[in-house]
Amino acid sequence: MLMKRIIFVIVSLAMALGLNAQKYTISGSVEGLPDGTLLQLTPMSHEKEAPLGETTVKDGKFLFTGTASEPICVHVGVKDAYGVCALMLENTDISITGSVEKGKAWDGVDRYGWNTHVTGSTLTDKFLEFVEERNKLDKLYNDFHEKYNSVIEKQHSLKGEELNAFKKTDEYKAMADAESDFFKTVERTLNGLILDNKDTFWGPLLATQYMSYFSPEQREVYNQFSDEAKNSWYGRKMKAELWPAGSVGQSIPMFTVKDEAGKAFTFQQLAQGKKYVLIDFWASWCMPCRKEIPNVKRQYELYKNKGFEVVSISIDRNAAAWKKAVKEEQLQWPNFLSNEVADQFKVKSVPTMLLVDANGVLVAENEDARGEKLAKKLAELLK
Repeated sequence: MLMKRIIFVIVSLAMALGLNAQKYTISGSVEGLPDGTLLQLTPMSHEKEAPLGETTVKDGKFLFTGTASEPICVHVGVKDAYGVCALMLENTDISITGSVEKGKAWDGVDRYGWNTHVTGSTLTDKFLEFVEERNKLDKLYNDFHEKYNSVIEKQHSLKGEELNAFKKTDEYKAMADAESDFFKTVERTLNGLILDNKDTFWGPLLATQYMSYFSPEQREVYNQFSDEAKNSWYGRKMKAELWPAGSVGQSIPMFTVKDEAGKAFTFQQLAQGKKYVLIDFWASWCMPCRKEIPNVKRQYELYKNKGFEVVSISIDRNAAAWKKAVKEEQLQWPNFLSNEVADQFKVKSVPTMLLVDANGVLVAENEDARGEKLAKKLAELLK
C-alpha cells in the first residue's frame, strides 16, 4: 500500500510538472501604470490580431497566463494606445520589469514609452539580438538625415522649375547618392538576416518584423525557406499574404459601414446606380494616401456622371484627425471611419485601393488602382 501511494505521488508530480511545462506566465512589475489600466497581449503581425489575453494592472503589477503552441512574437500594451513591450512567447516563466512614460501621439491618442527589461525567455534574448541589428540601421538613417537635413529641407521647399534645377546641383546629387546607398544597405542587411535564418521559424518572423507589408517581390524570399519555416505560424501568415485568396475576378467581402450619425450603409447601397466603385482605405497621417487624392479627384470629376463612385474608409484611431483631413481635402464622395471593415478586408497597410464593379467583383487593386493606371483603367471601362 505504501509503495502504491509513493508511485501515485510521483505520477501526480510528474503530471503537474508536465502541465506546468506547457504553460507560460508573464508577470509584470512596471512603474507608471495606474491601477485599473487594461493591458492586452497581442501577436505581432501584419494583420490586426485578436488579443491572446487581457489583464488589469493592480499596484503596478500584472499577470498573463496561457499556453503557447508554437513560438510567436507578442506585444504587451495598453488597450487602444500606442507603444508596446515586445517579447517572444514561450512556455516558461517570463518577467517584465521597469517603467513606462505616458504621453500623447501626434493624433491625440495616448502613447506609452516602455522602458522595460524582459527576463526568463531565451527566445526573447535571441529576438532582442535581432532588434539590435535593426537599431543599427536606425542609427545609419539618423546619421544620413543629420548630414543632409538642410538639403532635404531645401528640396521640400522648392517646386516646379526651381526644384528641377536644384536636382541638377552637386549637393542634391550627393544627398540622392547617399540615400540610395542607405536603402541598398537596408535591403542587403535585412534580407541577409532573414535568409540566414531561412531554415527555422525565425526567417518568416523576421520578415514580418522588418517589413510593414509583403509584395510579390518577397515571394522569392519565401520560396527559399525550409518546410519547417514555411509551416511555422509566421510562415503560414506570410504565404497567405503573398498569395491572397481574393484576386481580380473574385468577389470582395460584402460590408456595412456607418456614417457619423450612426446610419448604416451596405456596399449594395453605396454601389446602387453605379458601374464601378473605388474603395480607398486610407488614413489622415498617411502621406502616400493624401498624395493620391488629387488624382482620385480628377477621375471622380471625369466619371462621376458615367457610373463611377468613390468610397473612402479611414483607419484613423482619432476621429477628429480623420474629420479634419476630410475637410482639408474637400472630399466630395462618401467617407467613413471603420477599422472593422479594414479588418474584414485584411488591410495591412494604407493606401489600399480596390476598384470593383457594381456587383463587388474586383477589377483592379493597389498599384493597378491608382495613379496613371487608375486613369487608364477607368478610361477603358467608362469610355
